[in-house]
Amino acid sequence: MPNEIIKVSIKRLIQFCAEERYIGYSLYDSHSSPIPFKKFGRIPSFLINQVVKRSPINFRPLIGVKKDINPKGYGLFLHSYSLLSNHNILDHKEVEEKAHFFFDWLKNNPSKGYSGNCWGYNYYWPKKDGSDVPAYTPSVVVTGFIARAFLAYYESFKNYEVKDALESCTAFVLNDVHLYKGDDGYCFSYTSVKKDLTVNANLLAAEVLAYSDFVNKDSKYTEYIEEVLKFTLHHQNDDGSWYYSFDFESRKPKKQIDFHQGYVLESLLRLYKYTNIEMSSEAKNKIKKGLSFYYEQQFHKDGWCYWRFPKKWPVDNHNQSQGIITFSLFKDYDDRFLPFAEKIADWTIENMQDKRGNFYYQKWPLLTNKVNYMRWNQAWILLALATYLNERE
Repeated sequence: MPNEIIKVSIKRLIQFCAEERYIGYSLYDSHSSPIPFKKFGRIPSFLINQVVKRSPINFRPLIGVKKDINPKGYGLFLHSYSLLSNHNILDHKEVEEKAHFFFDWLKNNPSKGYSGNCWGYNYYWPKKDGSDVPAYTPSVVVTGFIARAFLAYYESFKNYEVKDALESCTAFVLNDVHLYKGDDGYCFSYTSVKKDLTVNANLLAAEVLAYSDFVNKDSKYTEYIEEVLKFTLHHQNDDGSWYYSFDFESRKPKKQIDFHQGYVLESLLRLYKYTNIEMSSEAKNKIKKGLSFYYEQQFHKDGWCYWRFPKKWPVDNHNQSQGIITFSLFKDYDDRFLPFAEKIADWTIENMQDKRGNFYYQKWPLLTNKVNYMRWNQAWILLALATYLNERE
């Protein structure tokens, strides 16, 4: 039988999210305030955003930031409810109604002015390099996770509207997003506004193409997907890790290793699962090497994840969630993985969930940041626990 603690946690978490109406604050939403922070200048604007993001005191009510719908959060909730429809821990009719609600909202609320269905974050976002991202600027990351949710929804409920919705997403990826083509493979940029080489974003763009082919019983995007796989495997480090990104011009890497390692591994698994592309022995060995690094280097055996390897603190909800997801999905690769996913879940529930069902953002040795982020905290951990449950039963 699956861990009863996890089932109880899911019920409490869903009750909490329902009471909050599935809306909330986001990490980088400080500039949704009526105070014109961006007029203070590039550096003050960026620093204000970082202070609001990192503070264990939630300043948003004081500066007028309101809780809002995060499209990516809705995608994660759609994915979660689609998985939970396979189980009996919640009322099936309620689960189905919620899944339909999230799908309909996402289908009817894409970002406007692009070649096809796409979505972005619901806030203006100042970046460290001086650039900024206006609210609802679509990205292949947000669009990719929503496409992944559409696929889960299709598999659970066989709603054929998904076929057209996913094919529309491919138009955004292929027409609006820059594509790097080199001897090392293809790399789609993160958004349509800047050329970059971001490993996990590239894979999520390929997932959009793969899922459209899958539900429409086609293989017209196989070449793109193969070249994305080539790029990803080529840029794996010798120790099995992947850096977050590379500068487009200089190729200097951003040496950030965190939950994106789990992202990359999950995307690789999904791309081979939902396409007819055969996994070579080289690819399988690279995936195993990546899993070994993730398991041996990024997680403590008690069930908590290093923040950004090799930095230990803080323990971050998103790192925990992705660990549960990745080790659950790779259960057939190593007998240790599914029990370890459960250990991560148990540690996170014990140390980062309160009696209301709310999961905290980050935990330090002497301090816990308890700010409720609906997408980063609640939606991700719900998907993680639902994924574990799905793979366990």
